[in-house]
Amino acid sequence: MINNIIFDFNGTIIDDGLLCYQIEVDMLPLKNKDNFTYENYRDIFCHPITEYYEKLGLDAKNYDYNKMNEVFFNDYQKRYKKEAKLFDGVKETLTYFKNKGYKLYILSATEINLLKEQLNYFDILEYFDDFIASNKKDAQGKKDYGKDFVNKLNLTKENAILIGDTVHDFEVGEYLNVNILLFSKGHNSLKQLSPLNAPIVSSYLEIRNYIEDLNK
Repeated sequence: MINNIIFDFNGTIIDDGLLCYQIEVDMLPLKNKDNFTYENYRDIFCHPITEYYEKLGLDAKNYDYNKMNEVFFNDYQKRYKKEAKLFDGVKETLTYFKNKGYKLYILSATEINLLKEQLNYFDILEYFDDFIASNKKDAQGKKDYGKDFVNKLNLTKENAILIGDTVHDFEVGEYLNVNILLFSKGHNSLKQLSPLNAPIVSSYLEIRNYIEDLNK
């Protein structure tokens, strides 16, 4: 039975894709910036974040990735309370799963203190049995500490599913050897997600129905 649900955070629980795109347009020295749309962003965004910068033509020889990450992090922290929100149906779905006895977790590439701050701000900390995130601000990915996390909790394909919005979440789910469900409203477009060997949903009602159907 699938009774453990691992959620990604950014782009899966919190709707912050447009905010991230706008911060990057403001801060990055992009060529043809006016032609770089939100859909362009969703078509190429990836982890590790350094690979994403390279896709934008910002190579490490000429640009200070650490400085860019710091600027992004600081701007995001100032703006998310006004410009990001929970996806529709998040609280209702979390409540539903908790009442059904599911264990709920977060596995995020977000810096750990920011994640705690956001869970409290959006008033959803109480829903989660545990969470793990990065101790850095560089958004380089979550495979390694994710592996330690699932091993500690004995999570497998027999009892766990990971829900995320990016190709990286798919890769993490495969690496962790758990079931995978992709959410199409986040940081990656259907163009990126569709080729992957995983089911895709576009709403929290679909998330709830999919997991319940797995356990029939």
